[in-house]
Amino acid sequence: MKRKPYFMDVAALEEDRRIDMIGHHVMDHKEVASFITDSNIGKAERYIEKLQIKFPGIRIIERGNGPVQGTVWVKVGPPLE
Repeated sequence: MKRKPYFMDVAALEEDRRIDMIGHHVMDHKEVASFITDSNIGKAERYIEKLQIKFPGIRIIERGNGPVQGTVWVKVGPPLE
């Protein structure tokens, strides 16, 4: 049976804690995850850079405009085996 995706609002946490949660979920559980952030210039790139430094091998699968104006989403996954 296909699992429903779940949502976690981590906006109240510090940025590095959010990045740790995303990276550990992807790498420890071998699952794909997405995150949404505001579209400030360079913010998504900063998240991606921090994820790739802290979690070598994490893959950037897709990215695009977020579901709400002024946001972007990024889909990340574990390394291909």
